[in-house]
Amino acid sequence: MISPEPLEHESFPDSAHAQELRRGFPELRFAPDLERLFQSFQLRSARTRVRFFQFALGLLAIAATVKLTVLDAVPWGDVALGWLGLVIPACLVLAVVSCSRLYERLYLPASRVLLPIIATAAAFGIADRHVAGHPEPFCFLTTFSIAVFFLGGQLFREALVVNAVMVGALGIALGHAGWPAADVAYYTTELVITSAVGGFVYQGIERQLRTSFLERHLLREQVAHDGLTGLKNRGAFDDDYARLWQQAMRDRRSLAILLIDVDHFKPYNDRYGHQAGDRALRHVAQVVQRCARRPLDVAARYGGEEFLVALYDLRAEAVREIAEELRASIQGLAIEHDDSPAGVVTASIGVSIVSPRQGRSPEGAVQLADEALYAAKQGGRNGIRLVDCFGVNYSTGAFRRSA
Repeated sequence: MISPEPLEHESFPDSAHAQELRRGFPELRFAPDLERLFQSFQLRSARTRVRFFQFALGLLAIAATVKLTVLDAVPWGDVALGWLGLVIPACLVLAVVSCSRLYERLYLPASRVLLPIIATAAAFGIADRHVAGHPEPFCFLTTFSIAVFFLGGQLFREALVVNAVMVGALGIALGHAGWPAADVAYYTTELVITSAVGGFVYQGIERQLRTSFLERHLLREQVAHDGLTGLKNRGAFDDDYARLWQQAMRDRRSLAILLIDVDHFKPYNDRYGHQAGDRALRHVAQVVQRCARRPLDVAARYGGEEFLVALYDLRAEAVREIAEELRASIQGLAIEHDDSPAGVVTASIGVSIVSPRQGRSPEGAVQLADEALYAAKQGGRNGIRLVDCFGVNYSTGAFRRSA
């Protein structure tokens, strides 16, 4: 059996996932945008556990209330202040959030506030039972300490804060009740040790989860990228382009499609060899990649010696400047090509600028760029042709040549 090759994240210098793997995220935190994606991923994977935890916690709180009022004859006002007034409502809110459509958006902010409240109220209530001669409820705090890490849906740091709040509340409550300092130290130390064990294990689990998250996304990037040039491949471009088209349609923004073809590339391969051709394509790809500077821009190898760039929401003048800068930069690479009239490797670029809407298709926009590219080649190559299609309805038809 052949073992899988390790992920070579050094091959993706511009990948946020590869950068985090190289950095090692020593503080268990990613860059802000990536951290938000990870938190959503972590919440989705923990949703069943979170629901179980919140419902179980709520039932325990209800059972504790019944025991206190019915079996232990605790005054109703004392119970209402803690369990009924704080713990049960907080559990109910978190349980409802965990079952709602807004779970990924609301659960973490809500739990950051409500879980420390639950921990504080529980610590004061159980300390009060200690004072009254009922030490057995203390096991609830140790169980809650572990459950917060593994069932609460929070990240390591947030769960650690809940435990620290609970330890502090227990110490304050026992000290306020007049317990000897040695007893206060004993019970708080026991809770600290429990929290430390849970935190140590959960920290390792979260680190492993973060590493798996990065490697999974990096593997997707590897599958989505062209092995020769490092740009996105045709399949990945088609997926990104479909999403970009829908977003431009919703936002009523324009899209510019740049179809780039390296001039006289077959003669180049015939004269200099395929390895030299591969090196030339890699150099051209680096120039093409620089065009996709913004988050919504996409650059890809479209096939053979063709590249494609989609630019989001730019004026025609800016698109023309980018296309001309791209053409000049490719020529400026000064890659020797004796079979080209320019003496160096050049490229022809076809550009279409479209406003996505009903009656227009993303395939049609690429076809218009292909028609513009054909015109650029017919016009002598090493040039650009731009088609501004704001007032034109189009679908798709037969391409003038294979793309």
